[in-house]
Amino acid sequence: MKLRCTLDGLLLDAYLQPAQRRLVAVEGEEAFVMEAIEAVYYEVVAATSEELLGLELAGYRLLRIAADFEPCGKRTAS
Repeated sequence: MKLRCTLDGLLLDAYLQPAQRRLVAVEGEEAFVMEAIEAVYYEVVAATSEELLGLELAGYRLLRIAADFEPCGKRTAS
């Protein structure tokens, strides 16, 4: 998934550790656990539906979807 800081526009790769219910953001070679309250300063730019569900289940409800959000992952033809 991809996050953007709403303060400075910095884009970060991120992944969810579901067993620990933590969101880990990666800046360059450094990774850090994002506290749920810190999520107010970030928005989701790209993610799969599974990642979005995982974020909600992990308590990251302050993390908003960006206006230019792009869904990721496989899609099935309908």
